[in-house]
Order: sequence, then structure tokens, then C-alpha cells
Amino acid sequence: MAEISFTEAQQQFLELPDRLQDDPLIITKEGQPIMVALSYEQFSSLVETLEILSDPEFSQNLQKSIAQAKRGETIYWEDAKVKLGL
Repeated sequence: MAEISFTEAQQQFLELPDRLQDDPLIITKEGQPIMVALSYEQFSSLVETLEILSDPEFSQNLQKSIAQAKRGETIYWEDAKVKLGL
């Protein structure tokens, strides 16, 4: 992630939305990170991810699925569609 100083962020405030389209921006003061600026789209995505991962049942199923994939217990997408009747 790119970094800019607090002073630079103030001076470039009107240009920040364009800079934030691809990646968040770390804002520093005296060389230390003090905040992060990100686009509304990135923020929304982050909140949605946090909401999904905070669901205990989903999180448990995700961990099981990751373990299955690591063991090679996977099926092809076409086979999954047939199995699901899609």
C-alpha cells in the first residue's frame, strides 16, 4: 500500500478519490501510520467480508471446505452442476 503524510493528504484532499480507486492509502504523521483512506467500494466490500466471516456457521463450513481442498477432495464444476441439478 502506498503511503502519504497527513500534510500531503490535506494538500491533495480533492485528488484523493482518484488515488483510492485501486488501493487504500496509508496516511502517516511523523513517519508513523495513523489512518487508512479507502474508497467507498473498498469499505463496503470490507464490511461485507467481515459480516460474512463473523457468521460462526459460515466460518466453520469455510474451514472444512479449505481442509477438504487441501486434501484434494474436490470435484469439477461441471460435475457439481450435474449433482446439484443445474
